[in-house]
Amino acid sequence: MKIADKFAAKNKADDDNMVPLINVVFLMLVFFMVAGQIRKADPIPVIPPSSINDNKAATDPNVLIVVGENKQIYLDDKLVTLDAIKPALESQFKQAQDKDKFWVQIKADGLTPVDRLRPIFSEIRASGLTKVSLATQLERGQQ
Repeated sequence: MKIADKFAAKNKADDDNMVPLINVVFLMLVFFMVAGQIRKADPIPVIPPSSINDNKAATDPNVLIVVGENKQIYLDDKLVTLDAIKPALESQFKQAQDKDKFWVQIKADGLTPVDRLRPIFSEIRASGLTKVSLATQLERGQQ
């Protein structure tokens, strides 16, 4: 009987050593869930222009157009040409459930000249959509 008591005592001590490890792992899990950001990344790195307006949209855009420094245009994470914007927007607008709340957001790099954005706005206007916004970020001193 003494041998069984020794093993029982040893196993109990091993289980007690696992409790702090489980606590540490659980705390790390909670930390990374709270501290980490879970959001979709842009297809290309874009730093939007600065703005003093801190108003945010109530809903996410139905269509996101990302414009890079090198004249790259991504419509919902797909590389497209300027001519493909109008048909794609018309198609997505037809499929939208709530057409009154359908809107497009353009996220352009801050170094992109306005002349490069004008044709994109023209294609959006030609597709019949009127709710368009340009994504900006708050200036560093304003946050």
